[in-house]
Amino acid sequence: MDTYRVGDLKYLKVSWNRVEELVEELSKKISKDYEFDILIGILRGGVVVAHLLSDIMGIDEIYPIGCTSYVDIYKRSHLRMYHPLIINTLNNRRVLIVDDVADSGGTLKNVIEEVIVPKNPEEYRTATLHIKPWSTFKPDYYVEVVDAWIIYPWEKYEMIKLLAPRFIKTFGEEKAITELAELVDKDRNKVREILLGATSYSKLSTP
Repeated sequence: MDTYRVGDLKYLKVSWNRVEELVEELSKKISKDYEFDILIGILRGGVVVAHLLSDIMGIDEIYPIGCTSYVDIYKRSHLRMYHPLIINTLNNRRVLIVDDVADSGGTLKNVIEEVIVPKNPEEYRTATLHIKPWSTFKPDYYVEVVDAWIIYPWEKYEMIKLLAPRFIKTFGEEKAITELAELVDKDRNKVREILLGATSYSKLSTP
């Protein structure tokens, strides 16, 4: 694994080649005991994984669902939808719900309970590339258990902006840019260009 440690946190860098290897392994696990006819990918990363699975496994029907999980003041977990599933019913359909990682497990659990089950599928199963050891939901299929902060190739720009404040506080600005560049496989000038528009970076960089 391509793992980095910064302070007390670990980061796992996942390349596109590694994503393809993981999806191929995931598809082998699924094909051993489950035949399905529809893929549902959870935005954003799950849709990427679902697309790759469809290519490998020859399933043409893919639908996205956009949602986030949140906890209310009574500590109950809920689903907030921003892109609903457009299918009215899943009657007689065998479904595979796909995400990139089961982190807390809340999103997958809530999608199943609040979206999939009410649409009455014949059968449904879940699949992710990764699962965190502390996830409260265990997908039917997954490839690796990872206790690090995962950086997928489809979220490099987001990660640069998100991690910059922590890295700058740990290393100072110039070293932070070098570390970020290595983490996301981009040159220093590109990382600096991306950060110029980030409010958090601008605040930290102001004397």
